[in-house]
Amino acid sequence: MRTVLITGCSSGIGLATARHFAARGWRVFAGARSPETATDLSTAAAELGLHIVRVDVTDDASVAACVAEVIAAAGSIDALVNNAGIGGGGPVELASLDRGHTTFETNYFGPVRMMKAVLPHMRAQGSGAIVNISSLAGRVCLAGHGHYAASKWALEAITECVASEVASFGIRVALIEPGVVLTPIFAKSSTPLTAYAPYEAAIRRLWKLFGKQLEKPTQPADVAQAIEHAIETNEPRLRYLVGADARTLTAGRGSVSDEQWVEAQAHRDDDRFYEAMERLMGAGVFR
Repeated sequence: MRTVLITGCSSGIGLATARHFAARGWRVFAGARSPETATDLSTAAAELGLHIVRVDVTDDASVAACVAEVIAAAGSIDALVNNAGIGGGGPVELASLDRGHTTFETNYFGPVRMMKAVLPHMRAQGSGAIVNISSLAGRVCLAGHGHYAASKWALEAITECVASEVASFGIRVALIEPGVVLTPIFAKSSTPLTAYAPYEAAIRRLWKLFGKQLEKPTQPADVAQAIEHAIETNEPRLRYLVGADARTLTAGRGSVSDEQWVEAQAHRDDDRFYEAMERLMGAGVFR
């Protein structure tokens, strides 16, 4: 039986992925920072035989202990899914540096810690797969999404480097880039728009994008399927976009110059902004 270790399994993509792999016969070690409060994960563990492990990806000792526990229990780690992540947007001028540090500790250094912990084991066994959960924001920068986008761009870069470094050891590395996914993260922010003055327009438009895409969101189960495909396929790729919005926005951004992209976002009038984006995207992703 193959073994997968997944971080950030309390809810959302991580929980769906743990369920998905367990249903397909994998031995699943589902990581959570606070297992005692992860009630949905506990329910899934009882139903599907998941093994819950405590891991805080921002803590070196916690990561080392988690990986050692899994190897001791299962004998191997065949796949690692780095899913744990947090939001961290806001206009750069207004976002605190502490918030930026926290975002990077989880979204960038967290996966790096996990990779450093499992790679010696995977090299020794001559096989393995690592899947890092990035985002549409790792390919497309939108105003008001600064630290979050930066952390995902950094994750994209380090993943590409690691993929090149470990391919000769039989280790596969991939990035999953979802668009707007229906997860609890969208219920966690209660900051009023006025708190973002004078950058309210950027945040309003970002929320507009989220709202529009949440009318027909990508589901966590869709991401779980993409993760399995990245691990199992005989024709592996480095990057996998998940969701119609991810594909539309990435294609639109790739079709224009940097200057055109900045100019479109700089419109002060909302209607002009939406019209410009619709021209660039060839579709209405904001409204």
